[in-house]
Amino acid sequence: MGSLTLSKINRLYWMGRYAERVHTTLRFLLKYYDELIDGQPKDHHEICQELVIPDIYKDNADFLFNFTFDPNNPNSMYVAADRMLGNGMTLRETISSETLAYLQMAFNDLLSAKDSKSPALEVQKVLDDIMAFRGCFDDIIADEGIRNVIKCGLRTERVSLNLRLGASDEDCLKEITKLLRRVEKTPVRTRSLAYSQLLQVAANGDAGKLPENRTELVMAAENLIEI
Repeated sequence: MGSLTLSKINRLYWMGRYAERVHTTLRFLLKYYDELIDGQPKDHHEICQELVIPDIYKDNADFLFNFTFDPNNPNSMYVAADRMLGNGMTLRETISSETLAYLQMAFNDLLSAKDSKSPALEVQKVLDDIMAFRGCFDDIIADEGIRNVIKCGLRTERVSLNLRLGASDEDCLKEITKLLRRVEKTPVRTRSLAYSQLLQVAANGDAGKLPENRTELVMAAENLIEI
């Protein structure tokens, strides 16, 4: 990857992870918002257990709002978006101002959603901004290595969240396979145990089944790339 330093690789990887964390989690929370309106939401205690975050919320509505918007909650989407943008700003010359602009728009739209009478509409804009960010860096960044590091971050976070939040075995297997293919194209260091665990699961994917306890797979995905 040419002149990329380890520090820059780390920032690219985590920019990708935070962007996907915001995108995938907000999609999940939009569904949760609909369930809350319908009066049949999943209990927030269970979601906190799945995400392995402290259960500091009074009720389901408090979870939805503060897990999304609280700037003082290190696990909130506000903080994830802020870190996404912070990494992007540091990488402005690497990813281009045009690409960075979509991260800024995503953060701004999340702030707008907090005070909106129709927060779901504003949150949808955040999702659109992040998808535009993905399209923009794919189009503008000439260095394939840079693009692949970002995509490794995106894929890692998607695998982790899909496993945690109960996505189907089939969907999780597809994402694990995509992650491994992306890693194979990217000259990043991987941890051999984590790689072999994920590779074994992907190789047995025809059965469409994952272990009932997904914890080891989550840890394998989280620890796959060594920077």
